[in-house]
Amino acid sequence: MKSLGNKWLIKNRWWTIVGALFVVFLAMAIWSYCKDKHIAQWLQLLTLTSFVVFVIGLCNTLTNIFSLRKKENGITWCQIIILLSIGLWILGFILIFNIQSGNNNTIVFGIIGGLLTLIFQDKIKGVVTFIHLRANNLLNIGDWIQVPKLGVDGEVRKVTLTTVTLYNWDTTTSTIPISTLHADHFINLQHMSSGKTYGWRIDKTFIVDTECFHTISQQEADMFKSEDFNKQHNILDFLPENEIKEGALNARMYRLYLYHWLMSQPDVSQLPRLVVKWIDQVKEGMQLQMYVFIITNNLDDFEWHQSLVIEHVMESLGWFGLRLYQRPSSYDENTKEAAL
Repeated sequence: MKSLGNKWLIKNRWWTIVGALFVVFLAMAIWSYCKDKHIAQWLQLLTLTSFVVFVIGLCNTLTNIFSLRKKENGITWCQIIILLSIGLWILGFILIFNIQSGNNNTIVFGIIGGLLTLIFQDKIKGVVTFIHLRANNLLNIGDWIQVPKLGVDGEVRKVTLTTVTLYNWDTTTSTIPISTLHADHFINLQHMSSGKTYGWRIDKTFIVDTECFHTISQQEADMFKSEDFNKQHNILDFLPENEIKEGALNARMYRLYLYHWLMSQPDVSQLPRLVVKWIDQVKEGMQLQMYVFIITNNLDDFEWHQSLVIEHVMESLGWFGLRLYQRPSSYDENTKEAAL
């Protein structure tokens, strides 16, 4: 037991020293109050300061503990106590030195207040943001958030009045000003990762080379309906046969095929929406957008199923005579020259 006590004192020596100074200053202030009023005032201020520092240090230590245990109410109360302690120090300073309102004091207070506001404006913004986030339950320990402007993407590990500490998915740690979450856009993905939504979203756009767009001939229509072709690709399982006819646009047939193929997949949610559509044309070609939700709350599963879907898109495009656009590379140029 004695060994444990010594270890605690060594580990928390700073808080032990501050606590001891508080007791010493308090005793000296009480003794000096009857002897010399001016000395007593400064001792009282030192006593108050050591007490406030001790309380802030204790609250910061408890915040770390509550963060590990994901006790949100404990964190909030610790930060509130820190604010109250700072307010107590300011009030105590005024009372100890008996500062009263007056023309001179008003000017001094105004100057000091302006300087403090300028110096601590970031901390003031942080306090406002902390209260806003906690009051509206917008950020909790363990939430997965993204801050695009700062390139932050990870799990919240600690929240204080001024900072947010995150453990990123690349195993690094980031500490950002909490005021950033109020001034800039951030995304909270926790509901999605907890399975409280329809799933994780895939929003991909593929640029298809428009040189491949054409209306199919009767011979191509017969090929799509042939038994051998469907044994290999199963297109008729996902594309209505009445859509396969001479004069049909291969791009339209592929869009319908992909839509019905996605609807048939057990890991793809049809809610809140499942969209496969052509969007604005760009100079490289036509853009095919795929907007679907994968039913999972696990990141690894989502990435696996997303890759399978994208791979099927790349594979099935060729069945309809389509191809993705790729900017010509040096290999393409060399191939053309060799052919000539």
